[in-house]
Amino acid sequence: MKGWIRDVLEINRKVRESLHGQKQMNFLKLSSEITKLLRHSIHDIEAHIPSRIIVKMCEGWSPGHTTPKKAMVDLCIGDFMIRQILQYIPIPEIRRIWISEVNDKTFLSRLKNFPPIRQMFDLVIQVDVKFCLAIKDIEDKIIEELGFSKSSRGEAEQLLRNQNFLILLDDFDPSIINSHDLGNGWWNSDNTQKIALISFLFQSEVPVDLEIFNPYVPVDLEIRRNHHLLSWELFCRNVDEVVHSSSIQQLAILVFRQCSGHFLATVLMARALKEFKDVRIWQHASRVIGFLPTSHTQDKILLNALAFVLGHLGSANKCVKYCAFYLEMEGTNKVDLLERWMNEHLIETLDEGEQIIQHLVNAILLKSFHNGESVRMQDEIRKELVNLYKAEMNPIRLVELDGRGLVEAPKHEAWEEANEIHLMNNKISKLLDNPNCPKLSALLLQGNHHLRVISPSFFQCMPILQILDLSQTKIKSLPQSLFKLVQLRKFILRSCELFKELPIEVGELCHLEVLDLEGTEIIHLPVTIGKLTNLTNLKVSFYPQANGNRKSNSSDRIIPQNVISKLLQLEELTIDTSLEDERWNVTIKDIVEEVCCLNMLHFLKLHLPEVLLLNDLRNESSLINLSWMHFRLIVGNHLKRIISRLPHESTIKFEKQKSCLKYVNGEGIPTEIKEVLQHATAFFLYRHLDATSLSKFGIENMKNLKYCVLQERNEIESIVDANDHGEDVLGSLKYLNLHYMKNLRSIWKVPPYWRGSLSSLSFLKALTLYSCPKLTTIFTWDLVKSLDKLEELVVEDCQEINSIVLLTDERSWCGIALPKLKKISFHYMPKLISISGGQQIAPSLEWLSFYDCPSLKILSPEEVSSYELKVIIGEADWWSALKWNESEMFDPSNLDAIFIPIERDIDLRTQLAEINDQLQAQMQETEPSQQSGPDDSLENPAVEAETSSKQKQVA
Repeated sequence: MKGWIRDVLEINRKVRESLHGQKQMNFLKLSSEITKLLRHSIHDIEAHIPSRIIVKMCEGWSPGHTTPKKAMVDLCIGDFMIRQILQYIPIPEIRRIWISEVNDKTFLSRLKNFPPIRQMFDLVIQVDVKFCLAIKDIEDKIIEELGFSKSSRGEAEQLLRNQNFLILLDDFDPSIINSHDLGNGWWNSDNTQKIALISFLFQSEVPVDLEIFNPYVPVDLEIRRNHHLLSWELFCRNVDEVVHSSSIQQLAILVFRQCSGHFLATVLMARALKEFKDVRIWQHASRVIGFLPTSHTQDKILLNALAFVLGHLGSANKCVKYCAFYLEMEGTNKVDLLERWMNEHLIETLDEGEQIIQHLVNAILLKSFHNGESVRMQDEIRKELVNLYKAEMNPIRLVELDGRGLVEAPKHEAWEEANEIHLMNNKISKLLDNPNCPKLSALLLQGNHHLRVISPSFFQCMPILQILDLSQTKIKSLPQSLFKLVQLRKFILRSCELFKELPIEVGELCHLEVLDLEGTEIIHLPVTIGKLTNLTNLKVSFYPQANGNRKSNSSDRIIPQNVISKLLQLEELTIDTSLEDERWNVTIKDIVEEVCCLNMLHFLKLHLPEVLLLNDLRNESSLINLSWMHFRLIVGNHLKRIISRLPHESTIKFEKQKSCLKYVNGEGIPTEIKEVLQHATAFFLYRHLDATSLSKFGIENMKNLKYCVLQERNEIESIVDANDHGEDVLGSLKYLNLHYMKNLRSIWKVPPYWRGSLSSLSFLKALTLYSCPKLTTIFTWDLVKSLDKLEELVVEDCQEINSIVLLTDERSWCGIALPKLKKISFHYMPKLISISGGQQIAPSLEWLSFYDCPSLKILSPEEVSSYELKVIIGEADWWSALKWNESEMFDPSNLDAIFIPIERDIDLRTQLAEINDQLQAQMQETEPSQQSGPDDSLENPAVEAETSSKQKQVA
């Protein structure tokens, strides 16, 4: 949502620039951008826009139609409000919600008893606070409602901290009580906890200082009933007088309700029904808009609305179909379109075609422009029309009910004719006992976290099932009927954390090609796995088993001997184990030998407790070759510390590399590691005992290295020593991450009077530094000249760093350094005093982030001179106190428009991730328009040719 607001502000900025003559504007393009923004559903927008703005927008929109069935409309609007509440409940930052202007007495009861609400919260309580005059009065009433006395306040608060709760404060008066401190001792970030303030006040009665976007507002979100009434007004204005018919009123509200606040669907349905007074047509409309489509779509409401509209177009339907498939995206001249329709025998006369075009424009299936001389089709409408027409031409028997919040599986009728059934990401806890599915080839059930048991006969009548996905469910065992699925080719049980034993009957699935058991807790593989000779992909995770917990008849081997060697078709093999499991030490040597027999293998993930096992993997008799295959090899012990200390985003990026080598708790520089390193594109060195620099592993062995992570290496003082190497060092490296390097003093170590030139690190795109307490400078003057491809610099908790670059011997810059640097993030750096010492850098900079940098009090215009700068992030008080070095061409107040404040009480990484996602989405939307050339780029908002406005602060 913040991204939508930022897009609106960006359009405001463009308009201001045009009005002041700073820049010419393409108004056709601007109109398109505004139209795109207005396609949001009303409940996506309303709660984030100040009330005064909505009031001004709607001054000419005061209710023009009385509502004869007011109670029904209230129910409908109440449902919209409940849906909006559900939309924002998963956001942890939203704790206090103000629901204002409620006038439906059943609203609270429906909200409290709504099934999804009951499922989300352990406690849902309603408290009447009408006569409460202070925070303590409200808290005392809540404690009493929980069944505690006032003297047991501590016990009640402890209960609340450990529960997912929703507290509804009925008849809350914001003019009397400021809710800012309400429940301060109850919040627990591990739980879902919300307090809803229900108010019957209207805007005119609310004090000005309680407006929702005021900095002192005591709630995180306001939901107002009158905002939702806008969509009802939109419906009434487009359906016109027919809504006043006594026989239609109730059905009109039902159709409106089914549109769920979707603006485009609301207008489509209203205009399609405008001329109909036949009750049967309205009844049909209410059914169609509520259908669950069987075609592929992400917007079922819009698709259903279009299905209804097309059903009443008659002969014009074929013209719409032609436009959906063949009308140019940018539109075309109306005369040209009419000629093409005639050539395709879709119309007989131009007059007939003119009437059809006008009808389609009135129905908003087409949109006219260029004074009515041209027409085009909106992208959203085209997309869903194509889905509809393709379903007609190639009917697919697909039951697609994923992500619908279903708690029950579809009835038997839905299964009988289906080729595929998609039920993933629901809340299904029970499946049918024995569905008849003679045509079913794919069944996707992943993400049903409530599914624990499957009926013994469930798979009995699925003779041609080929794909089965039970990932992320709570199943503990598999029914016997599953092993009768002899046609099954792909079986996925990924992340089934309660699944601990794979039955020996799995060997009966003779056509199985993919078996994914990654993320399960199975103890061992059955010997019958060796019968699955068609397997091309095997992924398995093993749960560690302590010696005392083993059954007396359990084998010491995780994988029976001579099983892997029988799977000669294997192309991908992943074996994920705990290196603390002693059974793996018994098994691993034989596994390595068997892996060496798999000549079709092109991906291998394996944990090797000892370095010497690398020799067995690469011996002369081995049929695999690390130089051309992808691998994830972990050599060493105690993997848990890696997962807990390395940031998640770094792990994700590392795992995406082609061939990864992790060396854990090593000692010395083994030849085996150096030889495998020659084939690695990613290297993770974790807690090595004695290496003093990365160079010790042989820079010549890192020619293919693109990603490097060093973590908790207390002995390393520099990454590369220039004395030991030539000029081209780490020339392929793109990503360098340094974490918790206690004694790191320099990235690149050079002699005091070194005058050599560098082409090293010439492809480095991103540098990340975390907790390097003795590092004082990031780059030397010599190194920074070679970093012409660096795009991202992230530095956190490096307490001695005061600037990016150290200028040795007072040498000045030659040109602009770091020409492609787009992102700079400095966090928790108490001694940082400048970005680059006032030198001009990073002309392509887009992102600038600061947090907890108290010594950074002055910036120079040259440090933020990028014409591409899109966002500056930091604490609000830091920004307001920041001073700027004087410049005639620079007005720092122009940067206020791109400044985003960081909240101190919300996780920093979470906030940065949200801002980054919004910025990336915005950049993707504007990217096509930027491809025409450099003249189309936006001017730097901080630099003006003539500045007459007052400087923000001048040092």
